[in-house]
Amino acid sequence: MKPSGSQFREHPQVAPEEAPGLLEQLAEVPDPRNPRGVRHRLTAVLALTACAVLLKLNV
Repeated sequence: MKPSGSQFREHPQVAPEEAPGLLEQLAEVPDPRNPRGVRHRLTAVLALTACAVLLKLNV
């Protein structure tokens, strides 16, 4: 069995400009909501949800 964290060392280095950011990735998620009731962009809702999950908030 490999030691913890070794799976990350096996991959080649990726330059920051080669990896898209979280907001860029979230902006590509299709919005299934009815446009009539939308108040906030889906990207913002998903980004705040991701932050809450990372901070382990119970909302």
